[in-house]
Amino acid sequence: MKYRRIMASLCRIAVAIPGALVLFFLTAPVLAVIPMSFGAAGPLQLIPDHPSFDQYSRFFSSPDWMTALWISVQVALGTTCLATVFGVAAALGLSRLSARWRLLLDAVLILPRIVPTIVFAVAAYSVFLKFHLVGSVFGLMLAHSVLAMPFVVVFVGSALRGLDHSLEEASRSLGANPAITFFRVVLPQIRLSLIGSALFAFNISFDEVVVTLFISGVYSKTLPVKVWDAIQYEVTPILPAISTLVILTTLALLLPLLLLRQRLDTTAKHR
Repeated sequence: MKYRRIMASLCRIAVAIPGALVLFFLTAPVLAVIPMSFGAAGPLQLIPDHPSFDQYSRFFSSPDWMTALWISVQVALGTTCLATVFGVAAALGLSRLSARWRLLLDAVLILPRIVPTIVFAVAAYSVFLKFHLVGSVFGLMLAHSVLAMPFVVVFVGSALRGLDHSLEEASRSLGANPAITFFRVVLPQIRLSLIGSALFAFNISFDEVVVTLFISGVYSKTLPVKVWDAIQYEVTPILPAISTLVILTTLALLLPLLLLRQRLDTTAKHR
């Protein structure tokens, strides 16, 4: 018995060490920009000699960077609304189809995430150019919505498969129309998946670079595209500050979702 415990402990250690090394390898470059962002507006230093907020002040005082940030927020919010509304509608429609048709249409809807991004970007550019959508904020919303909607369909569709349909049938038998049934019966049961898919849609749009490079044009550059241009043509010292802000924004979006999920799981265990 003692020998088995020792072997089990050694196995756990043997698995934990490579896992910790891989985790460190993946997160170290991301976390390294945080201390770098507190350096002075000069050469980039991993551990700044004289910590300051110069990079942040330069970023927030720059009209060009603020314009790019505002365009990114606009596009991400519009993408979140479009992808969530159409993704939920598609998931609801798919849930009412037979298994064969559902699998076929599921594959069609997730194609934008399967096809290489550069292929989708070229195709979107050629189509949007005919409709004069290249260089417009609305064009960016449409392109990003196509990329984000598959996540909404998958997340919400997964929640709908575990839905208690007897409650929906009871609501309709009592005279409620489909809209009231959705908002009062279906939505409370899928709200966590809905919130999670909306946050993913926002994050996908906010971080998208390849498609945005083709669609944005000259006057609709988002923050990631402006960062890309800065890396290509000049290494500006405020890049670590921008990266830190993006990381903190992502954490601020995901943390409430994780806390809500933990609370729901705890509530379910106590029932």
